[in-house]
Amino acid sequence: MTTVAPLANLVNVLSMCALLVYVVPPGHDEFRLIWGTAALLVVLNSVRVWIPRVILKDRYRPKHTTQYDYWALMLEVILLGLLIVILAAAMLPVIDSSRKLVLIATFAGVMGAGAVALSTVRSIAVVWILVHSIGLLAVILPKGTTEYAVLSYQLVVYTVTLVIGVVYLWASFRSRCLAEFAAAAERQTVSLLLDDFEGGTRDWLWDVDNTGRLSHTSIQLSQISGIPVSELRVLSLRGLLDRLEVGSTKSGRTSLAVIDDHLERLRPFREVVVPVRSGGVDRWWSLSGHPRVTEASEFLGWRGVGSDVTEKYNYERRILWLAATDGLTGLPNRRTFGTELVAALGSLRPEEQVFVGILDLDNFKSVNDTLGHPVGDKLLISVAARLNRASAGVICARIGGDEFGLIVRESRERDGNAMFAHYLETLREPFYVNGNRIEMRASIGYASAPDDSDDADTLVMSADLALYAAKSAGKNRVGRYSPALHTQASERASALQELGSAIEARQFELYYQPQVLAENGRVEGFEALLRWNHPVRGLLTPRHFIDVAEETGLIVPLGLQVLHMACTEAATWPESTYVTVNVSPAQLISAGFGERVLDALELSGLPSKRLQLEITETGTVDGLGVAELDRLRATGIVIALDDFGTGYSSFESLKKLPVDILKIDRSFITELSEGDSAVVTSIVEVAKALGMQSLAEGVETAEQLHLLRSAGCELVQGYYISEPLPAAEVAEYLKRT
Repeated sequence: MTTVAPLANLVNVLSMCALLVYVVPPGHDEFRLIWGTAALLVVLNSVRVWIPRVILKDRYRPKHTTQYDYWALMLEVILLGLLIVILAAAMLPVIDSSRKLVLIATFAGVMGAGAVALSTVRSIAVVWILVHSIGLLAVILPKGTTEYAVLSYQLVVYTVTLVIGVVYLWASFRSRCLAEFAAAAERQTVSLLLDDFEGGTRDWLWDVDNTGRLSHTSIQLSQISGIPVSELRVLSLRGLLDRLEVGSTKSGRTSLAVIDDHLERLRPFREVVVPVRSGGVDRWWSLSGHPRVTEASEFLGWRGVGSDVTEKYNYERRILWLAATDGLTGLPNRRTFGTELVAALGSLRPEEQVFVGILDLDNFKSVNDTLGHPVGDKLLISVAARLNRASAGVICARIGGDEFGLIVRESRERDGNAMFAHYLETLREPFYVNGNRIEMRASIGYASAPDDSDDADTLVMSADLALYAAKSAGKNRVGRYSPALHTQASERASALQELGSAIEARQFELYYQPQVLAENGRVEGFEALLRWNHPVRGLLTPRHFIDVAEETGLIVPLGLQVLHMACTEAATWPESTYVTVNVSPAQLISAGFGERVLDALELSGLPSKRLQLEITETGTVDGLGVAELDRLRATGIVIALDDFGTGYSSFESLKKLPVDILKIDRSFITELSEGDSAVVTSIVEVAKALGMQSLAEGVETAEQLHLLRSAGCELVQGYYISEPLPAAEVAEYLKRT
């Protein structure tokens, strides 16, 4: 409104001068002076508002609020309208028709022109119209003539039309202003964001015109690429990438192919990562772009964003490396091992086979227990390094605590045992860790594809079974998978699931094998041998379930059940006949073992001297076990040492053990011959020297019995004497013998 005020006031002044000169007749000079002065003062009020805001706008500091100036202009509009109405009311009665015509035309023109000029502020424009129309109606309606009635009607129509027009113009003006304000704010925001985008980050904008040349070359792009702005302006996008040696790597050539394809087909691309070389340093950029096309489908070029993602890329590569690598040894981990195995099986050729080996360190736990976990970790690192050196072209991974996996592709003729024995050989040299000399051995189990399976999980499981069998056979050896191992594993799994409920259901029974005097065959006692009367699989020997019972701890309740059965059944035998019960190391060191043995004797009524407890050498090493044996032996219970000669006890430690009978292992008896009885003779002599009886198990031939008699062995047992007997047949056997 202040912008159009000078022109509007000039029009008003000219119109007022015309009215004062022509319309006001002679003889009304006083009215002319007073009215003209009042109108001039009203006009000067808008000039007072206009000069500071328009002429002095750069130096203007408003003393009044916008609201104050609004009401000042509102007052001006009202006063100026009233002055024109007063002029009409005063002159219409005294002027002739020609002057009336000029007055009415001027009135209508001022009313309409003012409405248009003031339409940017709706309220002021409407007040302007209403002051004029209502004031003139108040002047002409009382006249009562036909011409004034028609004029009044026309004035009402004219007023309504002007008001509608003002409202429309105001709404249009307001919408246009709001749009301009929003656009200006958006431009300012975008400008600020772009300034911050290119000035505060390692990202930049790029534009390419329809000739392919870079049309936007920012300083940020120049700094990151190391290319001056002047040189960038003559490069194309592809020329820039060639300048940065993107195509020098395989990944770079792949990225260039993707970008070229999108550029050619005018398809947007997003976050294409390209390797660049800037200033002799390898970095990674991420490029995104979209084509610029007019509504008429005219191609204008490309616009996009570039980002330096080197740190992010390296971080992601590090994360992927950690996800695929064992953190301690740097070898591939179990996940990568599985992925590589699947890939190897998928690309297997007919003339090839894939070996899967699982290597496990023997007695690694003892290193951690005696030297500490830090030494154990360093030992694993050394083992991994040695295996890695010995496995060129082979996948070697750490798949567990002290387990390593090997994937080997070889011809169908290659022997797996000899190949994997090579890895065991690499570990024979001692390791030196923190001043400790460590001898480390290992066992390996392996399976092969396609002979054993072409499924990765099945191959690993088969190699694990072979490893378990190798360790059970004595460790430090290579084990080959066979279907029999799977059968044994299935039986073992079944035993693991059913053993607890079988103990509760009392599905176990005892068979008894006689122990007789070698000299005359008199029965001295029976060894209780456990059998599982399985409801589905029939009668199972201990080899099917004892290992599982010991691993799960169920050997303790099972052993207690065996002890009670043996004592109860032996109580029905002749008083001179004893029963021998095997005791595992876990039983021996379990809490309250001695009390449970005495309880079994008391409940059955069996004298303590008729009970023998048979232990193994490994079970006597523990000091707690020795103390428990001493207490039991003091009650009259006889202690027998089983499998003598195969364990770890020295003769010196044997003197300290509370043992009454030395049981010679069946392995010595099986290999017994006329010229090779020195070992058996030595054991018998040791037993005599220590005041113990000697007992040979596994006697199967008359020749073996004869040699044992000659060596001085006192007691024998074995299939040559008798097979194990059910409890119900013991009495009949005693009658016969």
